[in-house]
Amino acid sequence: MSMRPRQRMLLGFVLANSAIAAVAAAMLLGRPEPPPQIQGVLLPQARALAPFELTDHRGDGFSNGDLEGHWHLVSYGFTTCPDVCPATLSELASFREQLPPEYRRDLQVLFYSVDHRRDTPQQLASYVSFFDPSFTGLTATEGGESGATAFASSLGILSVLEPAEGGTLEDGDYRVSHGVTLLLLNPEGKLQAVFEPGRVDAMGFPGFDVTTLVRDYTTIRSHLDTDGEAIPARGQDV
Repeated sequence: MSMRPRQRMLLGFVLANSAIAAVAAAMLLGRPEPPPQIQGVLLPQARALAPFELTDHRGDGFSNGDLEGHWHLVSYGFTTCPDVCPATLSELASFREQLPPEYRRDLQVLFYSVDHRRDTPQQLASYVSFFDPSFTGLTATEGGESGATAFASSLGILSVLEPAEGGTLEDGDYRVSHGVTLLLLNPEGKLQAVFEPGRVDAMGFPGFDVTTLVRDYTTIRSHLDTDGEAIPARGQDV
């Protein structure tokens, strides 16, 4: 049966609208997911680190290649820090415990000392293991200051060593100040995100809410997986 002109026109509109809707749906489905809102910053493009050489708390060398294959969360400070550093490491120990196993097994926590003059590998060994035996401490050994500078500069780690009045750093009498952030490195060894403190304690010191940190970390991992940017990581026994 032949169709009337009006019927043909209406059918044409229906088919055209269906085609437009299909194209729009395809565009929406193919569009990358918007970046998640976190307590900090998720970098649109992960940033590579400059070549560096450090020493871990076992006395072994630690360089860019050691970052590959796992996610790493970097905290920084110094072992004689009386407040922020031990509080942050305690929060990180709780954070790691609360992570689902699939997100915990390929994550390693690093503590980088900004005070390598005092923080020897031996000093770091007893310090980081107190909070969690799986944590790795990093420092610079004598003659390796350039490697520490490269590592800190690549991650935007800010610290100041201020000698006592009339003294020098070599005297060993100095004050250490540093920023408070957590730095997330992906399994390619690149900076992927920066977590910022979300609370201030009764003494006025900044700190991290463990629940928020767990949420933000798992959200980032899920986002990168669903956005087609999944980065292969080697599993780690826990």
